[in-house]
Amino acid sequence: MRLLLALLLVLVVSACSSNTKQAPEPVAAQGSAAWLAPVGEVGLQRSSRRSGMPQLDVGIAIFDPGIPDDESTHSKRGIFPEIRQAEAQYMPVKLRETLVDTDAWGPVRVLPEPNDTTVLLITGRIEHSDGLRLVLALKAVDVTGRVWLDRIYQDQSRQSDYPVRVGGDPYQHLYNQFSNDLLAALDRLPADALQGIPAVAELRYAASLSPDAFAGFLATDERGILKAVRLPAANDPMMARVQRIQNQEYLFIDTVDEQYIKLSEEMGPTYDLWRQYGREQAIYKEDYQRRLASRESQGRRGTFPAMQQTYNAFKWTKIQQQDLHELAVGFDNEVAPTVLEASGKVFRLSGTLDNQYAEWRDILRQIFALETGLPGA
Repeated sequence: MRLLLALLLVLVVSACSSNTKQAPEPVAAQGSAAWLAPVGEVGLQRSSRRSGMPQLDVGIAIFDPGIPDDESTHSKRGIFPEIRQAEAQYMPVKLRETLVDTDAWGPVRVLPEPNDTTVLLITGRIEHSDGLRLVLALKAVDVTGRVWLDRIYQDQSRQSDYPVRVGGDPYQHLYNQFSNDLLAALDRLPADALQGIPAVAELRYAASLSPDAFAGFLATDERGILKAVRLPAANDPMMARVQRIQNQEYLFIDTVDEQYIKLSEEMGPTYDLWRQYGREQAIYKEDYQRRLASRESQGRRGTFPAMQQTYNAFKWTKIQQQDLHELAVGFDNEVAPTVLEASGKVFRLSGTLDNQYAEWRDILRQIFALETGLPGA
């Protein structure tokens, strides 16, 4: 019997060493000495406590995936770069859905990259994600430069979160907490500051098209906050052109936004399966490490639990190689060309979505410069 167990152990270890990487080892979020406290059970506040104020447009930029440059650390941190890249596009969509549900904001869009002319811009970085814990660094800054939020959020999934129900998410409480904090920041903002944001956004976008023409409309106060020092006339034809160009930019963003939503729906089932297996593996690894630390006899090399751990590592990697590879490949569809029309001409944009976005914005600046005769940005 001992000989048979030894033989099985050799076979499993051999298969793992030749075909797989080590199973992910849970680690605390970068920059933290220990795990943060989970957000816990958080209900979603569905409307602002203020009335009569403008509903601000919100842009959520695709997250920084948080992939270390040192590839040798990926396995220890449980990072599969292709999957983390997919998560960085999936999570903003879930956050967008949460903000839309509050009915407290204007249009909420997912952006291929940060844009400093966005009325309220949300950026994020994935600090940790393994199906058991999600740690996100989230920041919200309005177009005047005022920082609303800059915090790290953590949530921990439970066994009852899996299998994930249709339309659900194991970390919905994290998104709820951020949304509630954002509404609290909105309620703390003085009414005059809130009412002045849309004008600053319009002028800042105009200045991005032609800095010289709109140089005197905005100024920075002693706190570094942008303010409108004068406004163009209500019927200013130049501003009418600016608004038309901006609407063309929104057309592209809305097209991209629909793609992100569709892709997140397609990847959802496979991604949820990955998170479920990831949670099981993370719990097993933590339990195994605790047993090693306490020097329990069943944790010694060569025993059946040790062999079982090796097999679990093998099983984990096989799941990653099959289902998760298909998940990551699904986001390759985002590079499909986008065809848009502006000023009577049809433009075909190619490359990644962020490259397409940069190309489209450059085209719009050129159109504005040709129509107005003003120097562009």
